[in-house]
Amino acid sequence: MKINSIKIIAGTVILLFVIYFSSCSMEPELTDRYTSETPWRNEKNLDLYLNSFYGLLGTTSYYSQNVSDDGYSDMIKFNQEIDSHNQFVFNTVPVTPANNPLDNWAWGHNWVIACNRFIDGLYTYGGHFPEELRLRAEAEVRFFRAHVYFMLARRYGGRVVIHRELPDMNIKDRKLSEPEECWDFIAEDLDFAAEHLPVTAEKGKLVKGGAYGLKARTMLYAKRWKAASDAAKAVIDLDIYELYPDYGALFKMERGKGNDINNKESILEVGYSTPDLGYSFDYFYCPKGDGGYAEIAPTENLVMNYLIKDGSGKYVEFDWNNPVHASEPYKNREPRFYQSVLYNGAEWKGRIIETYEGGKDAMTQGAGGSTTGYYLRKLFDEKQRGGFDKSGLTLYYLRYAEVLLIYAEAMAEQNELKTAFDYLNEVRKRGGLDPLPVSNRNEFNKELRRERIVELAFEGHRFWDLRRWGIAKSVLNGVSMKGVKTIKNSDGTFTYRLIDCERKKRVYLDRYDTFPIPSAELQKNQLAEQTDIWK
Repeated sequence: MKINSIKIIAGTVILLFVIYFSSCSMEPELTDRYTSETPWRNEKNLDLYLNSFYGLLGTTSYYSQNVSDDGYSDMIKFNQEIDSHNQFVFNTVPVTPANNPLDNWAWGHNWVIACNRFIDGLYTYGGHFPEELRLRAEAEVRFFRAHVYFMLARRYGGRVVIHRELPDMNIKDRKLSEPEECWDFIAEDLDFAAEHLPVTAEKGKLVKGGAYGLKARTMLYAKRWKAASDAAKAVIDLDIYELYPDYGALFKMERGKGNDINNKESILEVGYSTPDLGYSFDYFYCPKGDGGYAEIAPTENLVMNYLIKDGSGKYVEFDWNNPVHASEPYKNREPRFYQSVLYNGAEWKGRIIETYEGGKDAMTQGAGGSTTGYYLRKLFDEKQRGGFDKSGLTLYYLRYAEVLLIYAEAMAEQNELKTAFDYLNEVRKRGGLDPLPVSNRNEFNKELRRERIVELAFEGHRFWDLRRWGIAKSVLNGVSMKGVKTIKNSDGTFTYRLIDCERKKRVYLDRYDTFPIPSAELQKNQLAEQTDIWK
């Protein structure tokens, strides 16, 4: 019997929900009796057990979780007014310890226990495996444990329950960690993973660069600049990664039979195996004229970050007060704009996007169309003609471009501005932009933040970036997201007008920079104390 799976590629991962039982290179032991020793009887069983953790890096929803995270920021607006994202951003349903749409406490601690159960079983029943295999298996699971604790730490400020080993379930009261203790534990797990994971591996397995890359990301959040830059530099010094030449093509790569592409930018990725399996991402987020749900829309707040050429051919900031810019806002923008966003007049699947009043993709005031005048382009499979066509595009958990931006930011924090600009410019160059001269720290911060919103658009970083930079309130509070209303004139030309696409102001409170410890944890754990700002 053969049961479908989702394969993951590129020195990266296999996302395995179910397993192959016959015509497959991995055959587990078939038994009608499952005991504690069964997963450890042979390497095939061990691999199958390990595969159960890889779903942490991506699921059948493709980029939906990343887009969801960006929906709490200024990058994406969810079009349906009653959507939970809008309840959060407008404070319609205030965040409390008992109600937090971004709560992942139970999810995280359940996965931590699952990781510890694996490690405990490995050393209880796996003594017959070669030491190298045991260390590599432990390294994989400690990578996943670090990932889970990071997902908790960036929500709760590092105040979590740390389980270094399989906990005694009879002990219910456990003190929450201090932030530095949590970041120490994450770094410890990733150091172990980096030491024992191979530099390269067969398709479907974690590698050393992934462990260093995740450490660089986590230490950036911890504001441990030297640790972040050292980890990022370790990835760079492996000398096996590089930026893919074409940014747009990077997000059109399909995995599956005969589609393996030499993409050295990918450090960790999820690839969907078609035609056996696909996803419905396009159907729920595609333009109105495609017949889908159009649940989300990029905002003008994002689009304004894409530069525009002036009369001399130099890229400059877009300005709606400039009559030349305002009359033709979609002419001469930087390449990543055209590769990421659909706008009025964009060529799309053999037709032209029509966001003007009366057009097929016209703006709406609710679900079913864009409330901003824009739609996604990046992440979509342009070969799809129906919403549920099977698709095999790549979901990137970690790209080399992000590592370069982490290195640049961490070096700037250590006042190494020349190095910081050098690595920022490397990413800009692939994006079609001229290098920036070395200048002051404020200018670097401005350009780094613009580069991250453009380069990493729709990949789930923006909301968390705003929080860790300490600017979430200034960007997200007391504002309405912007859109562009397009009117088609009688002579076939268009008039564009910047508008507020929300009828009320957004709310972001200071205390949202750290979310509250859930009520359920406080009720069952007498040693857990609520964060001061939420008391």
